[in-house]
Amino acid sequence: MALSIGLAGCADSALVLAPVGADVPLKPRAGTGSDGIASTTTRTPSGARDFGLPPMAGLSLAAPQSLPDSRHVYSLAELIDLAQTSNPETRVSWERARQAALGVGIVQALYLPVLTATVVGGAQRQDGSRQIGDLPSTDVGNSTRGAVPSVSLQWLIFDFGERDALKRAATDISLASDIVFNGTHQRIIYEVARSFYEFGAARQRVAISLQAKADSSHLLAAAEDRFRHGIGTSVETAQARQVLAQAEFNLVQSRGAERDVYHALLAAVGVSPLLTLSIEDASRRPLSPPPLAPLDAMVAQAIARRPDVQASYAASRAARAGIDAAEADLMPKVFLSASDTYLTGNLNITSLPSVPSLSSIGSGSSLAQATPATSAIPDLGSLNLNRSSSSINNVTVLGGIAIPLYDGGVRQAHVSEARSRTDAAEATVIRLEQAAATEIVAADDALRSSLAAYRAATVLVQASTLTEDAAFSAYRSGAGTLTAALETEQGLLVARLAQAQAHATALIAAATLAFSTGRLSSSDTVAGHS
Repeated sequence: MALSIGLAGCADSALVLAPVGADVPLKPRAGTGSDGIASTTTRTPSGARDFGLPPMAGLSLAAPQSLPDSRHVYSLAELIDLAQTSNPETRVSWERARQAALGVGIVQALYLPVLTATVVGGAQRQDGSRQIGDLPSTDVGNSTRGAVPSVSLQWLIFDFGERDALKRAATDISLASDIVFNGTHQRIIYEVARSFYEFGAARQRVAISLQAKADSSHLLAAAEDRFRHGIGTSVETAQARQVLAQAEFNLVQSRGAERDVYHALLAAVGVSPLLTLSIEDASRRPLSPPPLAPLDAMVAQAIARRPDVQASYAASRAARAGIDAAEADLMPKVFLSASDTYLTGNLNITSLPSVPSLSSIGSGSSLAQATPATSAIPDLGSLNLNRSSSSINNVTVLGGIAIPLYDGGVRQAHVSEARSRTDAAEATVIRLEQAAATEIVAADDALRSSLAAYRAATVLVQASTLTEDAAFSAYRSGAGTLTAALETEQGLLVARLAQAQAHATALIAAATLAFSTGRLSSSDTVAGHS
């Protein structure tokens, strides 16, 4: 009783590992490493509670991978190839596909018998006293030793198709994981392509800002020259300086945006942000024409090709197989069980202890919940083995049928749950099909409108360039005004930015359309669709 009372608080004593209160910071306990933690109130010099954490041992950013040639200019196809080998998401998706494949093997193993070997050894001691009649009592002591090796076999012979249903479900789940693996690569290809085109647009904005700064410098020089010759005014010179300052500010902002997009591109590739990559210029990349195929035919073909729709459909088939498995669990099970136990020594054993299994604790597999229950098969290790002789061999073979009679409705609830999961999975397929159709239509519209915008912006740039040249020449010769020159310069800047943005938007729209139709599957398709 004293030992029981002392052990009763062991579970509650673990509360020392949690924060003491909702406002008390959690800090690592000194001298115990990363596993030791304690709640201590730490405050900053100003008196505020400090919820910061010290560096954890063994946790640091991985060293940047070395590139074959740091001076190499990476094209879009090369960036995609680098992403497919460096992005950690591809490894995560691959491991999940392997886990799903192993799930198929686990279900296949349910068809085989389970063979277990157990060895129990020990010693017994009996002490007491014996009194016969009026004779004085005598002490009695007895010591025995022995061992019990045992081999048992359990085999589920027939289960009305429950394992067959589980195998179909596991196979469909493995197929869905494989499809998701390919879909992950397609998504990475799209993200790299999108970031690549956005970086190209940002770099174009920097180049346009540099040109605008140069134009503003020329305009300021012309204003100062006119002022020196008594033609211009100080107001015109101040206005020209203001325009130049604004151009320098726009250049700083453009360069900052370029760095942001560059880091986004590195993140899409999945390499260290500490690397420095030279990226190919995409400003002169040709634009693809809009698709000629009818939109309804393109949508119909894409629905059957998209990875998310295919994976969802495979998951719905696995859910339907789960209904068959749950219904089969309501049926009887035919089993075979056998054991061979050999007793040595003088041990008096009433039963063989069972060994608890920890393999299923914390299992996240959906198949584990539907695995056929082996509790219907008797455990021969619990059979009585009373014996006090030197040795004995005990062979037992049993065959039988286990019929579930009453379990409080648990099995029937599993059937209802499986049907609900199937309905949800089938509804998910419909939702994804509708979402895919919407994405394809939107991407097709975006591509056509961006191509039209690029054509219009190109004409606008040509007209604005002529107007700006004429206005600047007129101002330098004294025939024009500074206001007209500033307006035409601003109009040319807007036209150039619009053209660069429309070009990048068209490239992104082409990649988006290819991705939404399931055709963006390799670096070659990226080049072909752009």
